[in-house]
Amino acid sequence: MIEKDKTAVFIGNRDCYKIDKAIIEQAIIQAIESGITCFLNGGQGYFDKTCALILHGLKTRYPNIRDILVIPYRDFWIFNKDIFDEIIYPFEPRIESLLNYKRAIPLRNRVMVEAASTAICYVERVGGGSWKTLNYAKIQNLRIIDLTQK
Repeated sequence: MIEKDKTAVFIGNRDCYKIDKAIIEQAIIQAIESGITCFLNGGQGYFDKTCALILHGLKTRYPNIRDILVIPYRDFWIFNKDIFDEIIYPFEPRIESLLNYKRAIPLRNRVMVEAASTAICYVERVGGGSWKTLNYAKIQNLRIIDLTQK
């Protein structure tokens, strides 16, 4: 069961290789210490993978945290199934038949934002999918932890 007020979503550009991993870890710890116990991860690109690996490493210190991979389509390639506590596919079969690959990712991102109260973000470029998801998180009044300027 996902409790919105205890859930955070990761939003970031897939190719943000210059971000300091220590900054991500600090943001995750800040979220955990403010009551977040569940993290939703899209599993695409460097930012998501880095966040998942950091969370996995923090589980000895914070055994109550959960990292959930939310996949946009059933044949989604998962880089490491073992580091996630759960892998979910959020669409019903009747909706799935209407989705193509390009539509599935933004819709999955909206589902994650709607299930969360906090967003941990690293979005450098205006106009892409991460930027649109971040703007949707702001419209949904999520607490934003923005790592872009750090």
